[in-house]
Amino acid sequence: MRKPAPLRPGDLIGVVAPGAAVEPAAVDAGVRVLEEAGYRVRVGAAVGRQSGYLAGTDAERLADLGTMFSDPAVRAIIAARGGYGSGRLLPRLDLDLVRRNPKIVVGYSDLTFLLTQLVQQAGLVAFHGPMLTDFPTNPNGAAALLRLLAGDRSSWNVKAREIVQPGTGEGVIVGGCLSIVVAGLGTPYALETRGRLLFLEDVNEKPFRVDRMLTQLRQAGKLDELAGVVFGDMTGCGHAGDVVTVRDVIGEAFAAARYPVVFGLPTGHGGGVVTLPIGVRARLAGERLSLLEGPLAE
Repeated sequence: MRKPAPLRPGDLIGVVAPGAAVEPAAVDAGVRVLEEAGYRVRVGAAVGRQSGYLAGTDAERLADLGTMFSDPAVRAIIAARGGYGSGRLLPRLDLDLVRRNPKIVVGYSDLTFLLTQLVQQAGLVAFHGPMLTDFPTNPNGAAALLRLLAGDRSSWNVKAREIVQPGTGEGVIVGGCLSIVVAGLGTPYALETRGRLLFLEDVNEKPFRVDRMLTQLRQAGKLDELAGVVFGDMTGCGHAGDVVTVRDVIGEAFAAARYPVVFGLPTGHGGGVVTLPIGVRARLAGERLSLLEGPLAE
């Protein structure tokens, strides 16, 4: 795997919007957080554009990505927000450009489309973590992200809230937003899961919809021969008084699993404070997830 270089004070961070349109005021607020942390920021041209519900046309959003990867001054690329749209770029994504210019790339939600291909096709370690417009409302998550990207792993000692299936497993971390992982099934961009530690999280999906998506993953063979499964908080996926909770759904879906399964890792939707490196080897033991290698170049 290609590991990007860590950030240093004064480095230039590029901001892109591969998916949905974003409010300028929210971008400005996130940029201030990065600048106050000592970084320079370049906002992509498409970030301020709108084409329907997208941040500019597919060509404009793709051009921003290409520009950020091409410019040697840009040391990291952070998505402004998620929303819909990243998947539309995959057929034209220049993976050779990515391989020649390995850089930090950060996002979650719809960015799962992009992060998966960076890991699987370009062999680049990527980061499932807070996006630019999250920074003002999630200062702890932003601070943890920047510490990790600067090479500080001392605070990266994370655990899920509860154990669904006990055990220990080791493998490369893959995955992201559950609904995006499912949307990739049957396409050339489907997630490869065998032997991996599969991470899944989502937001505001009712328990029956989570059930449906896990069933689809199982029937597609994506839950076979895993090293383990780590679920995020699944924020808003159910309400008090539900006959069946999302935790019930997960427990039933993995009742016969021969690998460890945990629930409640605080990353992604819902103000998660953990940045999860994708494409690196890790160990899941009980409720604790630990990295077996650094996500950045030495």
